[in-house]
Amino acid sequence: MNFKKISSSYSLQLTIVSIFFLVLIGTTWIYWAGLHGAYLLDDTPNLSSLGSLNESTDKFTDILRFTTEGVASQLGRPVSLMTFALQTHYWHGTVWHFRYVNLMIHLLSGCFIFWLLLYLTRSMDLPDRRGLWLALLTTSLWLLHPFQVSTVLYIVQRMTELAALFTLAALLIYVRSRQRFAKGLLTPTAFWISISIGIGLGGLLATLSKENGVLLILYVLVLEATVLRALPKPRYWRIWCGLFLYLPLLILGSYFIWNFNNILGGYEIRHFTIGERLLTQTRILTEYLFKILIPQPHSYGLFQDDFTVSRSLLEPATTVIAVGFITLMFVVALLWRKKYPVFALGVLWFLAGHLLESSFIGLMLYFEHRNYLPMLGVLFAILYGAFWMFDRMQVISLRKAAILFSTAYLSLFVVATGLETDLWGKPLVQAKLWAEEHPQSRQAQSHAAGLFGEVGLVQETKKYYLHMVKVFPEDSGPYILWLSGTCLNKKMPLPDNIPAMMRHLSTTKGDNAMINGLDVLVEQYKLGQCTRLKTETIETLLKTLADNKNILNAYKRSLYYLYARFYSFQGRFA
Repeated sequence: MNFKKISSSYSLQLTIVSIFFLVLIGTTWIYWAGLHGAYLLDDTPNLSSLGSLNESTDKFTDILRFTTEGVASQLGRPVSLMTFALQTHYWHGTVWHFRYVNLMIHLLSGCFIFWLLLYLTRSMDLPDRRGLWLALLTTSLWLLHPFQVSTVLYIVQRMTELAALFTLAALLIYVRSRQRFAKGLLTPTAFWISISIGIGLGGLLATLSKENGVLLILYVLVLEATVLRALPKPRYWRIWCGLFLYLPLLILGSYFIWNFNNILGGYEIRHFTIGERLLTQTRILTEYLFKILIPQPHSYGLFQDDFTVSRSLLEPATTVIAVGFITLMFVVALLWRKKYPVFALGVLWFLAGHLLESSFIGLMLYFEHRNYLPMLGVLFAILYGAFWMFDRMQVISLRKAAILFSTAYLSLFVVATGLETDLWGKPLVQAKLWAEEHPQSRQAQSHAAGLFGEVGLVQETKKYYLHMVKVFPEDSGPYILWLSGTCLNKKMPLPDNIPAMMRHLSTTKGDNAMINGLDVLVEQYKLGQCTRLKTETIETLLKTLADNKNILNAYKRSLYYLYARFYSFQGRFA
């Protein structure tokens, strides 16, 4: 027995594990400044019911209702909502505790990734030294990448984090079982039970955290088509794949076909068609890849609703280039999956992870959190390629230069993440910066107006409302948000000419901001906070919007509901 070799191996493993724990501590330290901040975008609509849970006399029933009646989707995402329900006593405080839990989930996912990549590198027959360093660097870059900040610190995206966490847990059980069976360390019975529970239970928990947890099936298929391809497959393998992989895919495909009209109905409130969305997503995917590979301080953020829509292959001209690039990458990855399995893994993993949110479903176009798990394949493939190139460098000085360049390159990601997390901990600075960087973003402008209004900076608030009225003349939202702001802040001036505003609202288009503003306005009216707006003025406002034929039915439904609430608060139940 070669004790010297064994001792060297343990020493290397101890070094790698020690560095990994330092990376976890470093990640916590970098994110710490960003744990303070403000609620953003979908945080309040999804979680505002937490406030009533504190005052509940039947807390168990109300927590159960909150968990099972989520508004984020048809499935409701009960697993994610349960974790929020456990923090109900923090809702009226700061965001710190919610973001802290998100950070801990992020670190736990990093541990799962490190473990998973160790098994994958062994399945690829890489030398232990190479596999350990590859797993360490990939996981570290995934943990510290600036693209992850808006997932970890945007509270409601705990749903994305949990879906990824359970997906990784399922993949870890699956890959470990495949590897142990290949070495004869698992009996067939134990193997089938292990992977069935792993994929079945892990997939269920991931999907009940967020719907893209169902993509676990595609991640398994990508692994089997690439780096796990050479592992021996047991008897009845095709039957198992048919039941646990292909049948769920068939059911999912059938669901989308059956509900295709409902999917198209989701485009009623969008400013793009399904074809335009598909074209635009090729440009967005290309930009995602660029931002994954090239750190860009202060180019990340939550509000991207001003992204230019592709109206055709040549409008803008970069669309045809992006379509060609994404198509070529996909085709080449399929053709080269045997010869270059790691390259194929990187491309197919990335595309598989974007199949739901970046394809035909009528969601908003652009969100960074959609890359949370998909970027893992890209990072792994890039770092594997970097090691491959390093091995072929024969000149010592060239190797030293490569190490120096790589260290500087990876450090840029850490610096960019530090700048982003620091910004997230300064909500007013962040809101102002996002509004300045995205003057055509409705969300960035309304977020800044709302945040400055909350702290009583009425002139800043009014500036953003005036900007929205000017830049988005066809929208109802800016005026409605302005009016609701006057209920929340007594010092906020009313719009200059109310009758002119009413005439304007009689022809403008409806939008989400209109509904959100009316919701606040009606609720504040109930609480007696809208003292500067007469009851007749609010009633005229609601009637004007209800009679407006340019407002889509999708918004009219919510409008009528709020109209009814307004009457009920006055006791006018008929």
